[in-house]
Amino acid sequence: MPISQTSFDNIKVGYISETEGYIRDISIADANAYAELNPETEFIFIDGDEKVRFLTISEVNALTPKNLLRSDPCLTGDQPCGPPQLKFFGGGGVGAIANPVVDVNGNLIAVDLVSGGFGYVTEPQVQVLDPCNIGSGAVLETEIEDGVVVKVIVRDSGQGYLPPPQTVPQYPAVIELTGVTVTNPGFNHNCGVDTIEIIPSNGSSLSYDCDPFGKIRSVSVNKGGRFTELPQIIMNTETGFNATFVPEFDIIRDPQPIEPVLTDVVQVFDLVGLNINGYIDGKPYYGNVYFVDGIKFAGTSDKSGTNIQVYNTRLDSLQKRDTGATIISSQVEQVEEPVEVETQQDTIESISSPSRGSYSTTPTSAPSTTPSTTTTPASGGTYSAPSSTPSTPSTPAPSTPSTPSSGGGGGYGGGY
Repeated sequence: MPISQTSFDNIKVGYISETEGYIRDISIADANAYAELNPETEFIFIDGDEKVRFLTISEVNALTPKNLLRSDPCLTGDQPCGPPQLKFFGGGGVGAIANPVVDVNGNLIAVDLVSGGFGYVTEPQVQVLDPCNIGSGAVLETEIEDGVVVKVIVRDSGQGYLPPPQTVPQYPAVIELTGVTVTNPGFNHNCGVDTIEIIPSNGSSLSYDCDPFGKIRSVSVNKGGRFTELPQIIMNTETGFNATFVPEFDIIRDPQPIEPVLTDVVQVFDLVGLNINGYIDGKPYYGNVYFVDGIKFAGTSDKSGTNIQVYNTRLDSLQKRDTGATIISSQVEQVEEPVEVETQQDTIESISSPSRGSYSTTPTSAPSTTPSTTTTPASGGTYSAPSSTPSTPSTPAPSTPSTPSSGGGGGYGGGY
């Protein structure tokens, strides 16, 4: 069967409608007709590498059939086994991407949501793809709000998954217990007498509620500890049977008011190309950012409580020097060591108003940004975090910062 050649008729784009949600698969001609009535529309195009790109109508008109082809050559021959890859599909939306966190025992214990995408009407499904079919059994579920994926819950961690090679870029994070899912309520538990235990506890404290038949209805996390491996949750009982549980974790990339113990820190392997959102104390910062009068701060809002300023370059972060929220390459000073630069356009913006740029929906083995530390994915790594005593920064706090020379827009505020 002959392979049909690509043509301009194959180029399709989409856009976000305030009344109808994500509209997809419209032709260039229809995009021009819509742009005449809505001149500020940003169109959504998925290229041959499955990268999501945000385009103006002029950029849509500049698309050619070449944009539908893969830019990278196809891999041939045997490929080394690597980590599981996460593929989001369904739900009526597009653009959700995430990094899996696999512990040293081969369990997929958490998912770091890099971008929640947009336009989802129902919860998309997540397929865990193991390139060599060594690992299996992981089951993931998603939660959405306002068309955006805000959380990925691990219902079953599976087993046998491999971590990526050490050459894959990594970034530090803390995995904190925030919930427990009852996967089987069991029966005949002696409520109020039986106890629930998490092993190891790592400082966690749990409690539970059960019905008159001794079935576990729910489990509450009274205090959540930090973990680098999948813990075991059990009921200490002499009468009950078959209750099973799965822990739920949040991944924290933002700086902490108190620097965590090094053994609490995991290195998340970056399979999708997480952007460096700036620098703090000379170290790359991968967490959420927000803006106040054009000045960038770590966190999701001015209520996050960190008051930690994020600078555009490593040099600026060391000198605590404001240069505004957006920089261009011609404005970057030359220093002795190479300085990684990310413009605001390159960061993953808040999905409610996606900025132009692109990010990949297909995991890759060689993302463009490389953190400055490389350690093992379990405990004992080097943590690229702020100082252990992050007092109020020398620049004004978010509530009363001075107005910089250049403004800035909102940064990615994913669901953490």
